[in-house]
Amino acid sequence: MTLGVCFLTGRSDRANSALSPVQQAFLDGLPLAPEERVGVNFPYLPASGPWRRTPLPVASARNVRDYFASRRPAFALMYSAAVRAVLTATDRTLVLAGSCGLELLANLELDDDALARVHVVAYGPVARSLPRAATVETVTGRSDALARRSTGAPDHEIDGHHLDYLSSPELRAVVVAAIARLRAEQDVRR
Repeated sequence: MTLGVCFLTGRSDRANSALSPVQQAFLDGLPLAPEERVGVNFPYLPASGPWRRTPLPVASARNVRDYFASRRPAFALMYSAAVRAVLTATDRTLVLAGSCGLELLANLELDDDALARVHVVAYGPVARSLPRAATVETVTGRSDALARRSTGAPDHEIDGHHLDYLSSPELRAVVVAAIARLRAEQDVRR
């Protein structure tokens, strides 16, 4: 079995899809081979340079804009092919969907064949619906009022706020368990 793990979050910096240092450290800390890690974030274009800090108010406004723009047909037309290519490059893909990432994934209108290969760990999810054919686990911080109002009862509750997830050992444990389950599923199928 081949496994890919990628982030899918809002675009705080529209000009660059580089992972933040926190995202990169989280990914590097998972039990994955280097080739199993997708080294850029949505929309999976090559990074145009190193990651740059975006002020929180600007990043928040851009993510809200992505959240609402993803509801328009132009969003799926623009990004679905690139996302589908990442999701189908391996036998299974684990998507780490932060904040509005779950909404973005649901609104890409990907076909069921592509989504059936996907397992999502949505941390701090802010979404109206779930992608129809993917399996999804939600992780919500006990102090994350934004996510708590969004997707209903979470599969996992952890300590933390909306911006704390990737530093949480509890989230890491959920993701490591998901990786182990995906690997075990494939071992059974052989």
